[in-house]
Amino acid sequence: MSTNILERTSRAVGKEIILSGRRTPIYRSVDVLVCGGGLSGVAAAVSATRGGARTLLVERNVVLGGNGPLSFDLALASVDAGFAAEVLKRLEQSGDAGRDLFGDGLVHDPEALKYVLLDLVQGAGVQLLLSSWAADPIIREGVVRGAMVENKSGRFAIPAAVVIDATGDGELAMRAGAPMRALYEPATIAMNYRIGGVHFARALKGQADWPRRIAEAKGSGALSSDQPDTLALYGVTDAARERGVAYVRGPSCRIDGASTIAHLGEQEARARTLIRGFLPFLRTLPGLEESFLIDVAGAMQIGRLRHVVGGHVLRMDEVASIREQEAMAETVDPCLRPRGLSGLLVTGRAVSAEPAAWQALGAGGSLALGERAGTLAVQDLAALSAT
Repeated sequence: MSTNILERTSRAVGKEIILSGRRTPIYRSVDVLVCGGGLSGVAAAVSATRGGARTLLVERNVVLGGNGPLSFDLALASVDAGFAAEVLKRLEQSGDAGRDLFGDGLVHDPEALKYVLLDLVQGAGVQLLLSSWAADPIIREGVVRGAMVENKSGRFAIPAAVVIDATGDGELAMRAGAPMRALYEPATIAMNYRIGGVHFARALKGQADWPRRIAEAKGSGALSSDQPDTLALYGVTDAARERGVAYVRGPSCRIDGASTIAHLGEQEARARTLIRGFLPFLRTLPGLEESFLIDVAGAMQIGRLRHVVGGHVLRMDEVASIREQEAMAETVDPCLRPRGLSGLLVTGRAVSAEPAAWQALGAGGSLALGERAGTLAVQDLAALSAT
């Protein structure tokens, strides 16, 4: 933008730029706008669409699934009902979910999950807008009535009767003035990666010796002192074992609610550098001599840094209520509604829940909350139509 155009559209006041009023084109109007295409956002969008609402799902990435598949967070919950069960069933039927050879939990192939979510979204008839960022809420007379969205085509307005914030950190809710609670208890973030060429029989036999080998390498200078002290493989289903593919829990660090985007970016760059330095050592271990890097996760596996304060804050002893419809209406629904704010529901990582309660919910709980948010959006839409 030239200096002349900038001068015509804005003015500087101290350390701020004040933009003059401008016209913003409307992309389209919908009944329900879901911002964020992670697990919870997808569940919300599909639920709302199945309930009869014209629903648009806006996601900043080019794929669905959010931080989970992008960061190689592969844990799954064994569930037998609701949208979460649909996702699990599809993954199991295709052979892309199963028990972890290096653990006792259920894991999945992240690429398969992206396709499962895409199929469910398209099958339900959800309108989809990828590579787009929900930037600001549209607020009319104190009620959230849509959002401003930005992408390479420009800035657009999307009016909606109900908005669901599934951005992960409650970004829309925060900008709409919802009360937020920062979490200053340190959380761990990690940069994971995927390797091929693994001979699992020998790797399993020698894994007990890995910490000693790492300590020796750090002591001799073969590995830098800031490299991880342990090596942990994970995400190895029967199908992955046949292909010789495993995931590695990569370098991590501790952050809290005061961490800035600049700090997170520095930690990501540091983690990627450490991974590159660790790979030659990896090939000195039995079973990993022929290993090679397939890819590094597209995002850090990030912890929860803040949450919205809703009409109720879910406690650990109430987690089971997400599986009981009657209890859900009384206990869970207020957690999805930010205190003092109308027209907006919040689901996913920023939902109004204590840290321990959120941790206990897991992926299955996140899907269940999203599904419930979609149901509530349809109910709110019906109430608006009746007035």
